[in-house]
Amino acid sequence: MLIQAFKKEYYQWRYYCYVTKEMKKTKKSERTKLPYLGKPGVIFSFDDSFRVHDWYEYGKTLFGFYDVKVTFNINAYHHFEGKREHSQEEIDMLLELQSNGHEIAHHGFKHIRASKYSKETGIKNWVDEDIIPLFKWMREQSHSQKQLKFKQPVSYAFPHFNYDNKTLDELVPKFFKIARGHLSGDNLVLAGHTGLMPSICIDSKFFSNVKYIKKILRAAKKTGKNVVLTCHSILPSEVKWEDFGWEGEAAKKAGQWRTSPDTIKELIYEAKKQGFEFYTTSEIADVATFLDPNLEKAIRRHISNLDGQWISISEMYAIKDLDLSNSNIKNLDGIQYLLNVERISLKGNLVTDFRLLEKLPNLKEIIK
Repeated sequence: MLIQAFKKEYYQWRYYCYVTKEMKKTKKSERTKLPYLGKPGVIFSFDDSFRVHDWYEYGKTLFGFYDVKVTFNINAYHHFEGKREHSQEEIDMLLELQSNGHEIAHHGFKHIRASKYSKETGIKNWVDEDIIPLFKWMREQSHSQKQLKFKQPVSYAFPHFNYDNKTLDELVPKFFKIARGHLSGDNLVLAGHTGLMPSICIDSKFFSNVKYIKKILRAAKKTGKNVVLTCHSILPSEVKWEDFGWEGEAAKKAGQWRTSPDTIKELIYEAKKQGFEFYTTSEIADVATFLDPNLEKAIRRHISNLDGQWISISEMYAIKDLDLSNSNIKNLDGIQYLLNVERISLKGNLVTDFRLLEKLPNLKEIIK
């Protein structure tokens, strides 16, 4: 047992050394800022939506309402319960997490290893079987009680971190603005990035000692760039994976990919102390997303790129006076990107929750 503990500590230390060594190569001239992304940020990216129960139970309160925004990368099915599609209860949980400001991103309909599968069957088959079906599935889902639908995904996370240049080029920018992998380059990302986004896995499989992740955050802060932390389950250390009753070697291995709420809480505290913001992957790509399509249509009338695939956050920053009257708007998600707006008219709409207006520092006049 002592030898195993020593080996684990050694491998954690070696992983940490590699990550920070690459970060130190970052040059000051590489740093860029966008208005909404004025501070370096931390992006929490969670994979595999069969874990949605623990995301919801431990993450909803931990992250709050638009306070610490994270990205949940979903599939359409449960990995270990007969490969069934998500239940309505699970869909409701995902949609409620989205309504709290979190991003629901694309992680493949069947969780297929991209480069391996495309080499064996052809890249078109991979897209037809794992990319397009999840878009369709997400469009078809809705909350059982609330008027909630999934947003169109802007970002993608490669299952098992398995990708190559061909699979990346097939996805970006045709389907997504940004695609998350694992370690690459200095393992950091610039604001406004498109293409492959590197990430650092912080599950206990890699880091059982939170001190290494804290040191990575401190090293990232010095670069002025953004760091993506990949996780899977959010589970207290005392929760036993075998109690879920999922049998087989694959289920056993999946249990190694977990991070405790206490670890995440420590990292949130450390990130705030270091002056980081918290972004989603779509935000790092400079893309604004909206829960209400009527708000998106209204915003498009105030930007230059009316028919673009995505609305950039940078464009929204230029808006100072916004007339949204009589636009049949019910939800204000997306309005938080208008950091320079001074006046908003919301007359004749159906909005009942105005909390996001509190996040607009320059707002002086609201007409309801």
